[in-house]
Amino acid sequence: MSSEEALSKLNPRQRKFVIAYCHCFNATEAARISGYSEKTAYSIGSENLRKPEIKKAIEALCEELSMSAGEAFKQLTDIAKTRLQDYMVIRQVERVPRVKKPLQVLIDEVQATIDLEEEYVQVAELDKDEQDRHEASQKDRRNTIIRYQLELARNPDAFRIVAGEPQLVDEARVDLVALQKAKGEGRIKSLSFTEFGPKVELESSFSAIDKILHIHGRYVTKMVLDPGKGADLKAWTKDDVGQFLAMLQEGRTGDH
Repeated sequence: MSSEEALSKLNPRQRKFVIAYCHCFNATEAARISGYSEKTAYSIGSENLRKPEIKKAIEALCEELSMSAGEAFKQLTDIAKTRLQDYMVIRQVERVPRVKKPLQVLIDEVQATIDLEEEYVQVAELDKDEQDRHEASQKDRRNTIIRYQLELARNPDAFRIVAGEPQLVDEARVDLVALQKAKGEGRIKSLSFTEFGPKVELESSFSAIDKILHIHGRYVTKMVLDPGKGADLKAWTKDDVGQFLAMLQEGRTGDH
């Protein structure tokens, strides 16, 4: 039976109760949400859970809202395997490093350029304007050498920080499309953007692996309850009770 069919057999307030319960799994809270008073919410909630038609509607709706065991296991496995490097793209880019060069090395490099340009002008067919521009550039280079030589005469250790040879280097960049997709699939806990770039928080792979190991029965949780040694059941929290009952149902308890 589909949830739509099951809900159609209930009155409006009961339908609200079923929908609320399938989201909060608290009968009293679901009764409040569906319109029952504070005084009667607890009793009405408990009573509703015992009604066959309401129980069927809850089962049908929860089945449609929940993922299958296979889907849940796949989700846990994806989380356990998720690593930040999965969303990094490595590619080669050109980088021009800054290097330290003594002035004498720079003088030699400028002179080599002057010599090359002189050879070039001998074979190139330049018009008068091109020749004038070429000679002006050569004059600037010769003047640069003169300045370097004057400075070097005053300081033999003089140097410049200049652009070095271009290099191909590996660069890692975040694949924002893959990150956003993983966020939608629930494999990433949060994704936000700051002035320094994307901020990523992964789901706990340790927690996912722990659940997977439990599913495969690689280890079990053992709870010891020994009233003779002073165990105080009144001190148990709701989570403690739920965990103990779940283990009883699965046959996973040790001493109790």
